[in-house]
Amino acid sequence: MAELEEVEEATGSVRVANEVIASIAAMATCEVDGVAEMDEASARHFGDWISRQSAHRGVRVRVDAERAIHLEVFLQVRSTAVVPGVAERVQANVVEAVERMLGLEVAAVDVFVSSVAFPATA
Repeated sequence: MAELEEVEEATGSVRVANEVIASIAAMATCEVDGVAEMDEASARHFGDWISRQSAHRGVRVRVDAERAIHLEVFLQVRSTAVVPGVAERVQANVVEAVERMLGLEVAAVDVFVSSVAFPATA
């Protein structure tokens, strides 16, 4: 489990696990109209063998040398959704939530739409 150092003071430091960052990003993603659900399977398998990164709740987290957060969000959209609009709203909502809750800069939110959820037919 990788950790991100947030604040270092005389009384100690605060560290936030990447899994916490991923949970915040997943929550913010699911709040967006048009998102059916997170795609945890695609997030786990996409590029694991290249980058050796792990994913949590459909989100991959990377923190660069300047402590800026880079997120990859894997999701499924509803069949009625306009994908570019949903992706833009996901990006904005994730940036707002992560920066508000953690006080750290989000450098990028890359959205991967892995599938479309069609309503079940009776």
